[in-house]
Amino acid sequence: MIRVILLITVVTIVLSIFVPVERFVADALRPLPDKVLSPEGVVKTNGVPLWLYPWRAAVVLTMLLFAAIVATFFTPMNKRARLTIVALSLATAVAHYLTLLTTSTPFGYGISIYPLFYTIDVKGAKQLYLDIGQILIIYAIYNYRRVT
Repeated sequence: MIRVILLITVVTIVLSIFVPVERFVADALRPLPDKVLSPEGVVKTNGVPLWLYPWRAAVVLTMLLFAAIVATFFTPMNKRARLTIVALSLATAVAHYLTLLTTSTPFGYGISIYPLFYTIDVKGAKQLYLDIGQILIIYAIYNYRRVT
């Protein structure tokens, strides 16, 4: 059962990087994103930036995770449901961190990760964000411990 859930999750990740979800989450039709962080600030890239692909996977996996969590309101939380939530939580966290890593050039520039938070520093202006990746890892551990 675990292998099937992992296989479905991996196939979902691979397929989701090709789905142009940026067309569905924006309020207007816009051109593809073409910017990354750099020591000079936000710069334009030639072509599609690498961060777009893990971001697409993160968006699709987040929607699937929320759907799985909502589904548990109406069905009993059995082993299969918990393992599905574990797999989706961990996959979403991985996609989230790959997105963070690839949003800058060189990779990881300006990103600092702290317990439950991360900051993005662009030319001295720091912004603090709740790190949903760590929250999802904690949630995955909680659900996995409930299975075993």
